[in-house]
Amino acid sequence: MLTVTIMLYILVFVMYYLGIDCGTQGTKAIILDSDSGELIARGYAKHDIIADDSGRREQDARWWIEAMTLAVTGALAKSGIDGKEIKAMAVSGQQHGCVMLDGQGAVIRNVKLWNDTSTASWNAALIEESGGVAGVWKTLGQPLPVGYTASKVRFHAEREKELYSRVKHILLPHDYINFYLTGNYLTEGSEASGTGYYDVNARVYSKTMMDRIDPSGILEQAVPPVYSWKRPAGTLRREAAQKLGLSEECLVAAGGGDATMAAAGTAAIMEGCCSAGIGTSGIVSVLSPVMGKNIDPVIQIFEVLDDKWLIVSCTMNATSATTLVQNLFGLSVTDLNDTINRAPAGSRGVQVIPFFDGERIPALPSAFGMFRNLTSLNCRQENIFRATVEAATYTMRWGFDKITASFPAPSRLIVTGGGANSSAWRQILADVFNLRVIGPQADEGGALGAALQALYLHRYIAGSTVTLQELCERYVRFDPSKEANPIPKNAEIYRELFASYKETIRREWGDGKTEN
Repeated sequence: MLTVTIMLYILVFVMYYLGIDCGTQGTKAIILDSDSGELIARGYAKHDIIADDSGRREQDARWWIEAMTLAVTGALAKSGIDGKEIKAMAVSGQQHGCVMLDGQGAVIRNVKLWNDTSTASWNAALIEESGGVAGVWKTLGQPLPVGYTASKVRFHAEREKELYSRVKHILLPHDYINFYLTGNYLTEGSEASGTGYYDVNARVYSKTMMDRIDPSGILEQAVPPVYSWKRPAGTLRREAAQKLGLSEECLVAAGGGDATMAAAGTAAIMEGCCSAGIGTSGIVSVLSPVMGKNIDPVIQIFEVLDDKWLIVSCTMNATSATTLVQNLFGLSVTDLNDTINRAPAGSRGVQVIPFFDGERIPALPSAFGMFRNLTSLNCRQENIFRATVEAATYTMRWGFDKITASFPAPSRLIVTGGGANSSAWRQILADVFNLRVIGPQADEGGALGAALQALYLHRYIAGSTVTLQELCERYVRFDPSKEANPIPKNAEIYRELFASYKETIRREWGDGKTEN
């Protein structure tokens, strides 16, 4: 009787949930009204990035806390509600970063990020020591991309020995934010799955791989416990609650990696759906209750709720590539749609290889960008920019094809991220994938997914049997104006150009480094 009373109290009186998404370029915060289903307020703050030509991509972990504070307090100021009315929150975060803490919980070094390729040689050595790609799959149940945490740990252990000897905890970016919020060290399944030392089949850390990465044993002692979505990370520390303007009793859910949270926040975890996230990277993901067969070795597999897996392909270059070309031509954001539309499908023959930060799909961490087939007639701003958008989309399609070779093909794409704000890019996506494209009303898939996880956990604790899929059906709303359907003529053009794109890459970097 008491459980029922608590549940009814939550359903009737508890209305507000906070979702935070710490991405590469900035942190978003949204407040969800669970009664109306509306996102009543949003906040945002950007991050800097430390980069050089070696492939180094790093951030100071303090920037995430500062950005989160600005984003949350900004959202609260716009909402008109008292922050103490927020009953639960969760954090979505960029994956694969390496946050190293000492025994007092202080970060001892800038954080190498998911798109840091400076440790590529250490990653190659780990794969070789594991018996090649097949050996990695036998140990982990998935591949070991250069962006995963494993090679970063190996790099620090070998190149920064004195610093590494002080390490007591190794966390991922969203784990570190949870630590700041609650004082507890933990991670969750989708995040652990992206470290390169977690066996997704057995759902445990791989001692074999951890010993291979770091024979000293520091890594094995430093990894946090893995929490399920049904287990709270804790409640807010007093200092965190005061800075954010929230109650110390605010429940903090386990959160998760941005790919998983975005899949929840866009309803891509529903049957027949696939998420296509066009952000700094290009992420394609589908949820599967079963493990596929003969899975391509570049596909990533993340453990998620209720014994399911999120099957993911991740490119290195999406809006990161288009932004470079945008800045090259001095284009404003409002110019982008018109610029794309001034060129036809195929960009009058211009071909761009957008691997400005190396690439994961195909696995070419040392690759570089290229502009091809330029003539005095087609060397125009609109052709080059559209060709960059097309190329980023081809690479996402390449990953999609690798997924659907082993898992059921979806019937529709749910598009999210900064690139999804462009109707022209949505149409290119529909034509290249030859699928119907739809877009959610909210442009904060990762943050909304985090808010839904917080809502799910709060109700689960109260005894509710509601599923996350049921919450998606209720709270994820789609915008009819964001729908795009394939144009048959363009779909045929892109079918041929996509094949040409892959062939160009094979000729440039060799058949031995890529797969169909």
